[in-house]
Amino acid sequence: MTGPGKAEGMFLAPATGGAMFQAFCRGFFLCYCRLTVEGQQHLPASPFILCSNHTSHIDSAVLMTASGLPFSTFAMLGASDYFFDSRRVKFVVSRFMNVIPIDRHAQHNSLRRSLAMCDKFLRRTRGNLILYPEGTRSNRGEMQAFKKGAGLFAVELGVPVVPAYIDGAHNILAKGKLMPRPGTVTVRFGEPLRFASNPSDPQLGRGLRKAAVELLEQRIRGLSQKPSAEDCGELMRGPARVHER
Repeated sequence: MTGPGKAEGMFLAPATGGAMFQAFCRGFFLCYCRLTVEGQQHLPASPFILCSNHTSHIDSAVLMTASGLPFSTFAMLGASDYFFDSRRVKFVVSRFMNVIPIDRHAQHNSLRRSLAMCDKFLRRTRGNLILYPEGTRSNRGEMQAFKKGAGLFAVELGVPVVPAYIDGAHNILAKGKLMPRPGTVTVRFGEPLRFASNPSDPQLGRGLRKAAVELLEQRIRGLSQKPSAEDCGELMRGPARVHER
């Protein structure tokens, strides 16, 4: 991603814009909104998927900053009706971030198109994806039920999936607000999950995708509370794997 690009509907930020946004965010979370990161050692080698709760427009910036990796290595799955239908939003965001469109109504064909774009991004860049399984930002800062479409990406892309929880972003820039307020934000990364896939059996595939969504929601809700020392061994035990029978 050394220049502006566009492939099958996604937009890729030019290198200069991505670097500027990265520098701004790291200064923002150092001086204006103090960022605390827990579990960064759980991040595997790229490529991987970050799955997180979603309460604020700053969530993607928080996750990329907390990872310690270059912003250019990330693409965000963003609602097509928000990021792509508005020329103004698309013009601004495309200068600084990589975004792949996704239909928040989870239609099968559109999800498959988004999946194909994600696969192309991962293969082309060896980068990472940011996915919000709730589908949209929470109005009150509480986690919402996860949408079943998230299981498709977790299973079919064949890369580790890292559960993450963002605490405090809603207080800094809640849905509907325009100006961020000073505050503190914490990101907790959990152990990566890997999901086995069996594309030859659609029924088993559907069951696995459902199980993947349920496990992701369970792990992210678990990260919403900082575990005690006694619980750490159980919550963060080795990479979990879900296999089809």
